[in-house]
Amino acid sequence: MILQQQVRTRIYGNTRPSAVVNITLERFPSGRLLANVEADYGIVFQESDYAEEDGFFEFKLPMIEASFDKFRLSIEAEGERRVFKDIMFGEVWLSAGSSNMSMPCGLTDVAPLVKKLDKDCGIRFFTQNESGLKVGSKEYSYKPLGRIFGGRWVLPHEHEVVLNLSAVSVSFALELSEQIKLPLAVFILPCPASFIHSWLPRKVIEQDAIIKNHIREIRHYRDAENWNELPAAEKVEERYFRGKSTAKDEAAETIPFLLQNQPAALFNHKLAPYTSLALRGILWYHGEEDIQFPDYYVRAFKALCQVFKDMFQSPTSGLHLIYSQLTPRLASDIDASRLAYFNEAIAAARRRLPLRAGMITNYDLPLQFRTGNGYYDSPNTPIAKLEIGRRMSAIALGLAYKLDRPSSAPECVDAENVGNKLLLKFENAGKGICLRNGESQLKGFSICGEDKAYILAEAKELYQVRVIVWHDEIPNPTSCAYGFFNFNQEANLCGSSGMPLVPFRLDREATHWEKPRQWACCDALEAFRFPLSDPRSPRMGGKAVPGIYPLWKLHSGRGRFALERDNKRQGDASMLLEYSKADERPLHFGPVLDYASDYPPLDLHLWTELRIEIFNAEHRTKTLRLALADANGRETISEVQEIKNILSWQTIVFNLKDAPVDLMRLIKLDFILQDPDASGSLYIDQIQLKGLIK
Repeated sequence: MILQQQVRTRIYGNTRPSAVVNITLERFPSGRLLANVEADYGIVFQESDYAEEDGFFEFKLPMIEASFDKFRLSIEAEGERRVFKDIMFGEVWLSAGSSNMSMPCGLTDVAPLVKKLDKDCGIRFFTQNESGLKVGSKEYSYKPLGRIFGGRWVLPHEHEVVLNLSAVSVSFALELSEQIKLPLAVFILPCPASFIHSWLPRKVIEQDAIIKNHIREIRHYRDAENWNELPAAEKVEERYFRGKSTAKDEAAETIPFLLQNQPAALFNHKLAPYTSLALRGILWYHGEEDIQFPDYYVRAFKALCQVFKDMFQSPTSGLHLIYSQLTPRLASDIDASRLAYFNEAIAAARRRLPLRAGMITNYDLPLQFRTGNGYYDSPNTPIAKLEIGRRMSAIALGLAYKLDRPSSAPECVDAENVGNKLLLKFENAGKGICLRNGESQLKGFSICGEDKAYILAEAKELYQVRVIVWHDEIPNPTSCAYGFFNFNQEANLCGSSGMPLVPFRLDREATHWEKPRQWACCDALEAFRFPLSDPRSPRMGGKAVPGIYPLWKLHSGRGRFALERDNKRQGDASMLLEYSKADERPLHFGPVLDYASDYPPLDLHLWTELRIEIFNAEHRTKTLRLALADANGRETISEVQEIKNILSWQTIVFNLKDAPVDLMRLIKLDFILQDPDASGSLYIDQIQLKGLIK
């Protein structure tokens, strides 16, 4: 085992009443000496005491500094002797949470690194049965337990076993061990599909009326009379997130009941047995099941953190917590910001937790997932876990080990008006803020005036210190937001370490959100999308599986799209359309608008003009028209606009104001290109909306 350094580790057990108990701790050299560690070998601690009348005994080991030296612990009473060999003192962490924390290495991008673990790397893991139950049992204890079912220490060279451990925990251990050069252990305790109330002790639940009533409302409450009792016919209860809207969201996630989600069930089996364990900190990745109730979750989260603080030992610097925001997912058909509300709530809670806490962001990571019929073959559990662990490790270095690193993800902490612009200030950005690697155009910001209607905005970073945000048609901005959507992978502002900025909104009284239009930048041809309109299916299979899909599509005519990085108006690239036979049959092309993760229909009702930037590569005149259709079946085609015979970028303007369609419910936005010489090419960049309706 590995025990926490700089703590008087508590050793306790049971024997016969009033028996004499002897304990001995011995130290043996490893040959791997750490700087500034002076070691005395042989017996370093020895003590005797009487067991109490019920047979309970307890000792506290001396504080020992971390090293790779091996220790041996012997306990003797009534002629019985227990010997624990191969003990090291170093750094100890505990990981817990739900499905994204429990997802095993073998199903993620951490798998290739597992075989590189060797016996002498100084990393060890402690694990137990995932459910917390004894093998063969299906029922949870109503009271906290002192036993650990299936508990064992896993050595790093047991590759087949490590492949079944939490990928985030293993990634964290690999990275942190490399940085601190000390023995490192992680107690791995997560349980998939778990609600936060199952991790809370019953005493906390019973004393907090709000938490208790919430558990009752979702039909998960159990007491001694109906403990381990399933609902009649295993009925699934549903509740819906409402916020300021009273519309029932038919796509809201169901709230299943499993015996593990009885109040305090996981606390009793997966936390209580570790009472008094000495730790440096806790890794927490949770909230997938509670996403519909952000305010309640924060209340329960704060209560759980107090439980952590009370039940675990820690060095004098105190216990530390590192947790993650949730990954982008389709949790609703009608609310494009449901996930953002939840992530906002847990981000704001960080400074109010009773532990020193750091948070990581993860919305920039790939959303690809495994397909099949397994538990983790779902878009709710992406394969990308390696970077999650690495980011938690990076935060641990700043938060717990006081190195010159950020102690949490970069955040906006201040905003001031400068003319018609907002100037933002940040913290935890390391050496400064910057754009994501390989990108040149800052994206993800929205801005509003006194009407509180947020529209997509321009933004620019200033000397890696500040960001200035504006929109030419809002003379007096009152607030702004960043990445405040369920699917916000386009947002690309980071700290110097590459950690993405925490999404935020300065004003919580928004009345309208203009949804992102990734296709309008014309610097990507495809992106990860959810094509289904019904996210309630937990296993998305067949042709409708989420994945990489085109942002633009050629609806009729002959042609193909490509990216051009040398000839562009702004951003990282332009879109090159190469075509043939455009004299006989006009090309119809446009953005794909029906992905569920883009929350159709398209809403352009705030604008009077649509502008498209064009570069005409051939020396001849061409024509372009705009075709619109709404969800009511009405269609319209604009007047012909001339693409001039000039070898420079030009702007084509289409009038939206008088279009006889419902601009709030557009299902088609197509461009119609005609070229008298049949074959040719056209560069397209930046679809912009102008003429804001006040």
